[in-house]
Amino acid sequence: MSQFNVTQHKEGNGSPVGERRGFALLTIIILTFGMAALAASAVYLSGNAGLLNTSQDREREFKYGAEAAMAIGKSRLNVDPLAMPDTSFVTLMSSKQIIGADGVALPGLTVNLYAGPTGSSSGQFGRFASVVAEARDAQGARFVRRLELTQESFARYAYWSNRETNNGNTIYFANGDNLWGPVWSNDNISIASSGAWFHNEVGTAKTISGKNYGTFSKGFSENQPAIVLPSNTTLSKLPALAATGSMSFNTPNSGAAAGVIARVEFIAIDLGGPTDSTGADEGFLKVYVANNGEDNWLRGDWTGNKATTTNCGASYRTQIGGPRQFFPASVHNAANAWFILALRTGGMTLQQATDTANASIDDIMAKSTARCYLGGDPHLVAIERNNGNFTLAQKQIGGDETTFTPINGSKGRWIQWPGPIDPRLALKRQDAQYLFPIYRGLNPGAKGVVSFTGTIGVSGVLRGRLTIYSTGSIIILDDVRYATDPSAANDKAGKCPDMLGMIATNNITIADNSIDTPVFLSPTGPNYWKSFDDTKDLYLHGIMMALATSFGAENYDGGPNNANGCEGNQSGRGCLYLYGGLIQESRGAVGLVSGNGYVKRYSYDHCAVVNPPPYFPTTGKFLDNRYYEIDPVRFNVTQLFASLVPGP
Repeated sequence: MSQFNVTQHKEGNGSPVGERRGFALLTIIILTFGMAALAASAVYLSGNAGLLNTSQDREREFKYGAEAAMAIGKSRLNVDPLAMPDTSFVTLMSSKQIIGADGVALPGLTVNLYAGPTGSSSGQFGRFASVVAEARDAQGARFVRRLELTQESFARYAYWSNRETNNGNTIYFANGDNLWGPVWSNDNISIASSGAWFHNEVGTAKTISGKNYGTFSKGFSENQPAIVLPSNTTLSKLPALAATGSMSFNTPNSGAAAGVIARVEFIAIDLGGPTDSTGADEGFLKVYVANNGEDNWLRGDWTGNKATTTNCGASYRTQIGGPRQFFPASVHNAANAWFILALRTGGMTLQQATDTANASIDDIMAKSTARCYLGGDPHLVAIERNNGNFTLAQKQIGGDETTFTPINGSKGRWIQWPGPIDPRLALKRQDAQYLFPIYRGLNPGAKGVVSFTGTIGVSGVLRGRLTIYSTGSIIILDDVRYATDPSAANDKAGKCPDMLGMIATNNITIADNSIDTPVFLSPTGPNYWKSFDDTKDLYLHGIMMALATSFGAENYDGGPNNANGCEGNQSGRGCLYLYGGLIQESRGAVGLVSGNGYVKRYSYDHCAVVNPPPYFPTTGKFLDNRYYEIDPVRFNVTQLFASLVPGP
């Protein structure tokens, strides 16, 4: 019987083929489940990304709708002055759709828009408003945003005019004029071929002539909506604000510069804090009112006649080795035995004293100690006390800083401060009872405003923040400076402590008096012009607004044309160093190319942009200030606006 041996086929690894059946199936199942999981994960991730994109798109729509509504609200307030309520808030839009840039309404979204005044309602620190947009959908989701607006102050302009003409003649920017702040005119702006450089934005409601002669560092805009000067009605609240600090005054004259018979003088006094009289409580003012007909006296005008020259004279020693005292020219008279005695007591011989008493007006004013002072100044004691209210010992003396004549003067009087007197002042000053504190800590009712129902002269050193309002004109009688050098002030560092706004219903005019203008003399020797101020130039710090006409210099086209000079340029009255801004109805003149008047040296006060003078008028145009996002869960529009207005 035959036998057959059956041998199994083996693969290379020696394992029998039949032993691996089912393993491939398991692998396939695992791979299938893995691929399914990956597919499910991809579907999930894709769906989640879609949800996130949808959510982000919706958030962008909410934000877009709110911001578009706020822009609409800002535009509405700028074109419609009546849209802003005096108190509380107004609803400008209710459940309105917002149309996107593609012309299609944002789907499922509506907006409520509210606007109202916010911040202090007094206007002392500027005017503020808020527009609040609430974007919402049908499911109740909300997005709320607030845009705080501030009204643009006229003080931000370095130069502003309603008309660029003077007596019908077009005024040009020329001779390399440099303007460092914003410039605006409602009229055509004209630039001469000699050129001008505008370092900030330039705008006009009309056009610019001679653009190729101008350098515009920040560009220019033409044919813009006009900006309107404030009306007297708008400014009528200022006297009442001034009255709360006892600084509202009635002045006897509302005419032009030639008739001014009242003046205000700013004084910075060291009360023991900083040794440079820049402490917050060291700013004061005092007001002098001359008698009727004494405008020449108050202004310090030059008469050229020895007998009538009461504001100008020279200083002499009245004690050997002692300080000098001032004597007006009209006192220089041999008939005044007391004057000759005073000179002899100071060391002169009888002949020298007699010759001095008999000297001509030109010889008196040619002396190195010759000066001129404004009416009411204590140096003019020999004139002010020349009446029956004073004894001979009180009036037959020379003047200095201490010979103050408060009341019953022969030419006028100082107005008394009705409030309490700081003990530190009483120890330092004879005029302590006549110093009105600017600082609220010493004058609780002070609101940073002083008003005059008439024309007022201005001079002195200001410490503090103040706005002067005059229903007549404001006359610059002498330098008006800040106690803190404005060129060194830096608001970002918390400085800029001094700020002056001057608002005149009529004009703001630099006086042509013996202080601001050189005087022509004919003493022994060649004829010449001489200045009788402490400096030959005029320094003027402040933001000035002339509503009826302009800012300018009295008799700018007369007088000398090469007496003082200005930084190497020919000039009759020297440099006019203006640090601040000019706002005027019509452009005025301060000098001529021939040299008459002043040479302009104007600088822009950046402090006025962020911290304008108290209650200074605004243009009515709203500008963006700050944005805020508001919690939509707790949003209540009535409560929000109530919280944004401080209590009384």
